[in-house]
Amino acid sequence: MGGKLKAAALLSVMYGLGAVSGIAWHTHRIEQRGLHRMYVAKRVHRLKHELRLTPAQEHAVKQLIQKAQEHAREIHEEVSQDFAQIHEEAVQAIQAVLTPKKQQRFEKLHQKSHAKTS
Repeated sequence: MGGKLKAAALLSVMYGLGAVSGIAWHTHRIEQRGLHRMYVAKRVHRLKHELRLTPAQEHAVKQLIQKAQEHAREIHEEVSQDFAQIHEEAVQAIQAVLTPKKQQRFEKLHQKSHAKTS
């Protein structure tokens, strides 16, 4: 496989990964805004009725679910930062194999893909 073909294949793969990661991040941020509070309330309500929780148990369960969600959010933030770094490194690697003219075109494509997911 020739160098130009390899570069084009790598560019396509990384462009696709960038688009997918951008879409995933955007979707997550939209869903995250209000769903966490609704999830906790709905979950506690369900457990309260199905398990016939006392007020003290209900309060404790609510606190535990909120704590678990916060921990999951922290882990997600760490992973998201890792993905962002991987994406940036890939973009830089792609830029390194392109001619200056193709670098400009790639940058426009890259910005356009991120504009669609913002």
